[in-house]
Amino acid sequence: MTLKNILHKPIDLLMKIKNPFIRFLFVGGINTIVGYTLFILCRWVGMQRAVAVLVSTVLGVLFNYHSTGKIVFDNKGYNVIVQFFIIYGIMYVVNLLELHYLAESGVYDFFFDIDRSHLNLLEKFSIDLSKAGDAIGQLLVVLPNAIVTFLLNKTFVFSKNKSGKACG
Repeated sequence: MTLKNILHKPIDLLMKIKNPFIRFLFVGGINTIVGYTLFILCRWVGMQRAVAVLVSTVLGVLFNYHSTGKIVFDNKGYNVIVQFFIIYGIMYVVNLLELHYLAESGVYDFFFDIDRSHLNLLEKFSIDLSKAGDAIGQLLVVLPNAIVTFLLNKTFVFSKNKSGKACG
């Protein structure tokens, strides 16, 4: 069995699920892990919030276009990639505003006011609270943003015209 066959087995299994939203939940989980990991890595290497969101969004969009387009909406071409990027551009701005307002709201203080004295392991690490706050904020908004992104993609990017082809 070749590496290509091994990598296509999960895709083949997902394609057997008839409901695109259910496929989206599985693919979205993978895309979310990829995007969230990219964001956290960008923040921890020292990128500013806006740059980290931008880098993780662009790299995530490239990954998502292939996984979402092929597995969720059965689109294998590049005919709607511009619309896909526009949707993610909109979601980038939304995401950036969400993180900004969450940071300004003081909601992170709830997480950082917890008594951590019994967690000796954490004391050994120097934790930048603004980065940790952004990690929490991103975790809070990732599911609602994923649902909105699915709906926008379904409506404006991968909608089918009368010939059955994705519009674009």
